[in-house]
Amino acid sequence: MTLITRKEVPNEETWNLADIFSSDREWEKSYFATERELDELLNEKISLSSPLKILHYLRTYDSLMERLHQISSYAMFKYSEDESDSVNQNRMGRSQLLVAKGNKVSTKLVNELTQIPNEVMTRYMDDEKDLHDYDRFLQRIEEARQHSLSPDMEETLTALGQSLESPESIYLTITSSDLKFDPVKDRNGKEVPVSLHMYMTQIETSPDTILRRNAFKSLTKGLSRYQHGLAKTLTNEISKNVSLAKLRGFPSALDMHLQFSPASNNFYTTDGITAEFFEQILDTFQEKLSPHMQRYARLRKSQLGLDKLLFSDVKAPLDPNFDPPISYKEAGEIITEAVGVLGSEYQNQMQKAFTDRWVYRGDNMGRRMIAFGGGVHGVHGYSFYPWGGNLFDMLLLSHELGHTIHYTLSAQNQRFINNSQSMLFVESPSTLVEHLVVHYLREHRDDPRLKRWLNMYLMMSYHHNCVTHVLEAELLRRLYKMFENNEPLTTAIISDTKGEILSGFWGDTVESEEGAKLTWMRQPHYYMGLYPFTYSVGISAATVIAQRIKAEGVSIGRQWTNVLKKGGSMKGLDLFKMAGLDMTTTDIFDQTVAYVGAIVDDLEKSF
Repeated sequence: MTLITRKEVPNEETWNLADIFSSDREWEKSYFATERELDELLNEKISLSSPLKILHYLRTYDSLMERLHQISSYAMFKYSEDESDSVNQNRMGRSQLLVAKGNKVSTKLVNELTQIPNEVMTRYMDDEKDLHDYDRFLQRIEEARQHSLSPDMEETLTALGQSLESPESIYLTITSSDLKFDPVKDRNGKEVPVSLHMYMTQIETSPDTILRRNAFKSLTKGLSRYQHGLAKTLTNEISKNVSLAKLRGFPSALDMHLQFSPASNNFYTTDGITAEFFEQILDTFQEKLSPHMQRYARLRKSQLGLDKLLFSDVKAPLDPNFDPPISYKEAGEIITEAVGVLGSEYQNQMQKAFTDRWVYRGDNMGRRMIAFGGGVHGVHGYSFYPWGGNLFDMLLLSHELGHTIHYTLSAQNQRFINNSQSMLFVESPSTLVEHLVVHYLREHRDDPRLKRWLNMYLMMSYHHNCVTHVLEAELLRRLYKMFENNEPLTTAIISDTKGEILSGFWGDTVESEEGAKLTWMRQPHYYMGLYPFTYSVGISAATVIAQRIKAEGVSIGRQWTNVLKKGGSMKGLDLFKMAGLDMTTTDIFDQTVAYVGAIVDDLEKSF
C-alpha cells in the first residue's frame, strides 16, 4: 500500500475549514487585524479603576482571544493535514508567534486583575451585574492568585513561553516529521508500511501475529534511533516543571500539575485535587485491575494458541477472523443513531459532523500521527481521524467525535474566556460515546460473534484508558519523584523504569520484548502535565453514566447533554456532581474495575 499526497485526498475525506475562514487570504486579513489589536493592547496602559473599565477590557479581551483561537486553529488544522508542507509550516510558525503575543496580552491583563483585592472585585461585581458574565474567568483569577508571581516575573515567563514549550514541540516535530519506520512483511509476505498512527490503530490490533511482531520490531528499531534525544527532551520537560513548581511555592511538581491553572490559559484547567488522591487513583487501577487484565492475557494466549504472549500481542483480537469492514457512511449512521439517547439536540450536532464535513479522514503522507477531537469557538467542532474502514475505526472515531460535540455544545453556551475545559472531566464525554455505540450495536444486531467482539473492544478501551494511560501517569509519578530526589534521569533509567512498571502490572503473563521499554516514546501525553490519568477518570464516569442511561433512559442522557453545555464554566468535580456522580472518592473507580471483571468473566465463558 502506498500513501497518497495531501493533494490526492478526495474532497469528501477532508474537513470544511471554510467555516472558519473562507480562504487563506481571509485568514491573512484576520491575522494582521488581530496582530494590530494585540499590539495596541500591549502598548496601552490598562486602567481597571472602575467596574465599567474592567467590563470593557474583559469584553475586548474575550472577543480578541476568540478570534486568536480561530486563527491558530485554522493554522493547526492545515498543519495537521500535511506537516511536511512548507506553506503549512510557515503558517503554523506565524500562528505560534501570534499566540505568543496573545499570551503577553493575557498576562498583562491578568497581572492587573490580580492587583485588585478580592473584596474590591466582589464589590465591583455587586455594582456592575454584567461582570458576572465572566464569573468563571474571574474565579480562576482568584484561584491563581496564591501562586502568582510578581507582574514582572509573570511577564518574563510569558516571554519565554515558546522556549518553555520547546520540549513538546521538539517531540512532536521528531515524531511527525523525522521518525521513520521500515516497512514489514505480513503473514502472506505482503509489504506493509509502518507509522505510529497505523501501528496503534491498525497493526497492534491485527489478527496477523507475524505482522504485529514484525511491526513491533520495526517500531523498536525506529524509536531506538531517537531514544537518547527524546530522553533528554523528556528530562528537560520534567526539570522545567520541577523548577516552576518551586518558583510558585508548590511542595512538588505533581501538586502544581493538579492544582494550578494560570488564568491566562484558555485551554484546560485543573480541579485542585490533592496529590494523595491522584496517587490513590493510580494505585486503585494498578492493584485492582491488574488481576483482571492478567486473566484476560492468559485467555488471549490460550485462544490464539501462542507459545508465549509477547508485549506486541497484548491487544491482538481473540477472534482473529472477525474483522468486518464498514463504510464511513454506515459508521456515521450508526454513531448518530447511538447518541440519540442523549437527546435530539446532541444527535443533531452529531449528524452535522458527518453531513457538514467536520472530520478530516484522509490517510496521506505528512499528516499528523495522532487523532484528535476539538473545536473552534464561534464556529463548531472538528475531528481528525485517518479512516481505515473497520469497526475498530468506527469506535475510535466515535471517541474523537465525543470531544467534538462536547466542545461544540460548550462553545455555543459559554464565553470563550470562561470555557477552559476541566482536565478531570474532558475525557468522559468522548468515552461515553464509545459506550453508547457499543450498547446500540448490542441491541440492534443479533450476531453473537459481534457481541463477543464488542466485549473485546470494551476490553481494548479499558486497556487503553485504564492501563496504558494509567501506566503513563505512573511513569510520570516515578520520574518526577526521582528528579526531585536528585536522581539522574538517563535514557536507561527512563526505559528501565517503564519496563519495571509494565512487569509489575502484567506479572508473568506477558513477556516484554526489549522494545516495550520504549513505549514512553510513543505518546505526547508526557508533555501535557498529568493528563494521562484523566482517561481513567473519564472512562470510569462514562461507564457508570452509560449504565444509568441503559437503565433509566433518555432523561439521564439529556441531563448529561445539559452538563456538557456548562463546558468550562464549572470545575470538573462539580460537572460530575451535576451529572449525579461523586468523583471525590475511589468508589466509581472500584465499580469500573468490577465491570471490567464481569466482561472478562463473559469472555471466558464465551470461548
